[in-house]
Amino acid sequence: MADIPRRTVLDASLSSLADRAGAPPGARGAVPLQVATTRDLLGEPPLPSPERVSLKLLVAETEAEASQAWVEGQGGQVLSSRANVLVAELPPEALSGLEGCPGIRRAEAPRQLQANLDEARGPATGLQAALQSFPLDGQGVVVGLVDTGLDWRHPDFQNPNGSSRLELFAHAHFDQATQRSTFDQFDPAALDAALGGGGAVPQGDPMGHGTHCASIAAGNGLASNGRYRGVAPGAALMAVRSEPLLDTHTIWGIRRIFELAGARPAVVSLSLGSHLGPHDGTTAIENVIARESGPGRIVVVAAGNEGGDRIHFRGELTAGQELVIPVRIDDPSFQFVDVWVVRGDEVSVLIETPDGAQHPADGQEVRTVFGTFEAHFQEDPINRDQNLTLFVAGGRRNHIWKIRLAAARVVHGEVHAWAGSNNGSSQLFGDGADSDFTVGMPGTEERAVTVASVVSKNRFETAQGVLSTPGLAVGGLSPFSSRGPTRYGGLKPDIAAPGQYITAALAGGSEMATQPRFLQRHDPSGRYISIQGTSMATPFVAGLIALLLQREPRLTPEEIQQRLRITARRDAQTGRVWDRGWGFGKLDAAALLAYQG
Repeated sequence: MADIPRRTVLDASLSSLADRAGAPPGARGAVPLQVATTRDLLGEPPLPSPERVSLKLLVAETEAEASQAWVEGQGGQVLSSRANVLVAELPPEALSGLEGCPGIRRAEAPRQLQANLDEARGPATGLQAALQSFPLDGQGVVVGLVDTGLDWRHPDFQNPNGSSRLELFAHAHFDQATQRSTFDQFDPAALDAALGGGGAVPQGDPMGHGTHCASIAAGNGLASNGRYRGVAPGAALMAVRSEPLLDTHTIWGIRRIFELAGARPAVVSLSLGSHLGPHDGTTAIENVIARESGPGRIVVVAAGNEGGDRIHFRGELTAGQELVIPVRIDDPSFQFVDVWVVRGDEVSVLIETPDGAQHPADGQEVRTVFGTFEAHFQEDPINRDQNLTLFVAGGRRNHIWKIRLAAARVVHGEVHAWAGSNNGSSQLFGDGADSDFTVGMPGTEERAVTVASVVSKNRFETAQGVLSTPGLAVGGLSPFSSRGPTRYGGLKPDIAAPGQYITAALAGGSEMATQPRFLQRHDPSGRYISIQGTSMATPFVAGLIALLLQREPRLTPEEIQQRLRITARRDAQTGRVWDRGWGFGKLDAAALLAYQG
């Protein structure tokens, strides 16, 4: 008989933590699973037990106030609350009682996200020519982003008089020891004081990714005499530096940006994503995007850069047979595999280590000579699908683990799995690996405008001369660009925009400014850098949406998506659309701005 997954509101990470928090005195410290995986499961001393644990609560909207009161009654704190999603902190010992929280539907641990112009304005999109007929620059519109930060000292984010263009710079930082996030906020006065040598505003962007993205969307090109200006240089700017890049910080940032925008239209650009979750629009961050979006409130999300990777597996169940999912170990510190079986199918699950030994997926920590693992098999309380989450620490590189799904009854049959690791390895599945369904969350949310990447140029200026990649065809889909659809067939991505290569602002003192691997991409001025990714295509679309909102402030996500579909360029490269890589085609800025609905 098939195993019946346990039913719990806790995701796998929180289930593990709740078990540990309820352990007898002297047992392992109550630390979140990924921390436990890299320390506890490797036999290292556990970190001190935190006073509170960060989490996201999906609740019935009618019970949101009662849910908040319950959290506070348990000695916890709600950091952000609106509609059906609460970002909260709870004492670890309260996790086991979460089933009693009024209106609770699902509790998620924080999930770490991955950070995923000159010629882009030209023939690739027709933007430059279109602006001759439609003189728009984003004035009156707020462009916000949650990313690795923004170099508030860069001239492209200052006014000609030297004052800051930023209306908000926030530093959201997570303390590993206490497992709590702090949100420090700095207004224009604080930023102007820091630019003048006073005040104490932290470094804007230690990595450089967010600065580059913000520059594409709304940089004014001051340091390049306008050559590398963004799409909406007249827009107001808000930026959240998330450290590390967590979805809890992203939720807070979306809400805060829209709140401070007030009556003004606003677009939030998210060049980030994750693959730990159902890929169907039901996660906390996707719910937030769905609820916060609306007239004059738009969220744009990168499709992801995993189109050429082996991080997704797709298989079919057959009654009376086993479906085997092979997983290659590439990161000795930590890997995960997240498997989703559609409700109605009945399966039992075994985890097979490289020596052929088989173990039940019962949530228990299992130590073997091939690594330590935990496997949780449970029914998701929102979408009712069955979810197996496997965490492996201390595995041996190139060893193959197997997940065995024995099907007793098959109604739907399709199985999807996604894998990831601490080191960002992308070659984790062997047979059955599939580049489709690689659009990351929250780009799988229906109301998000999800962006793929097209090659806008294959050569760019550097301090050493012109660097070219002649094998890269201008106008083609970027090889790395993630492919759709969503797990339930949603048509994502929406549009393909310039993302390879894009020259935009370089954050001073950042990794991109100092690490040798980036030096060959620096512009001769030392103020700009040319990089690639759906991360770069996303703010280009966000900036263009800011131009639309300048003219029509109450446009909805659905109206913008419709216009992108209607005006997208289709050619021999895109083929028939909708397409899994191209979405509805190539961004045509001229046609979009000229469209009259």
